[in-house]
Amino acid sequence: MSEIYKVFSKDWKDILDYSDKSLVDMFNYETYGYEITNKFKNGYYVGKQYLNVQVEMWKEDIYKGILKKKELYSDPLFPHWWLDRVIK
Repeated sequence: MSEIYKVFSKDWKDILDYSDKSLVDMFNYETYGYEITNKFKNGYYVGKQYLNVQVEMWKEDIYKGILKKKELYSDPLFPHWWLDRVIK
């Protein structure tokens, strides 16, 4: 999931931290519920937040008929296995 989180935070890649420590912090946050001390600098955490917002917007747009699932599947940024999980 870390690579997908990076997709959603790429616009801020110059100011976010994608170090190994940030990756481990994110793993511990998601797996064990440990807090991330500087979560708004952690690129993975920020990416997850924007991912969640974006997916909800996609679902609304699909429901309204202004976005087609095919459009998402044709975008090379998004792996199909992941889209299968989030866009049902």
